[in-house]
Amino acid sequence: MRIVSRVGSIVGLLVLIVGIGVLGYGTFQIWQQWLAISADRSKSFVNPLPTSLVGTLVIAVGAFLSGLSLHRGVPKADIKKADGTTIVR
Repeated sequence: MRIVSRVGSIVGLLVLIVGIGVLGYGTFQIWQQWLAISADRSKSFVNPLPTSLVGTLVIAVGAFLSGLSLHRGVPKADIKKADGTTIVR
């Protein structure tokens, strides 16, 4: 389960970075539109709401995966056999 946990944390962190990038791009689009409106010039407006919502969703999934992969579970005790050998869990 350690490999799955590490892969999950890496994927979660990558998804967080991508989500932050998507939100940054959406914020940049909103900033451009605000500049166009404040300068009283015409510009074809792109709706930035879907980009912002997708970025928020991607960040939420990345945060969920990161948190899920950081959970180590309940440690289990080692098993001792009758012949004296120990099974490490």
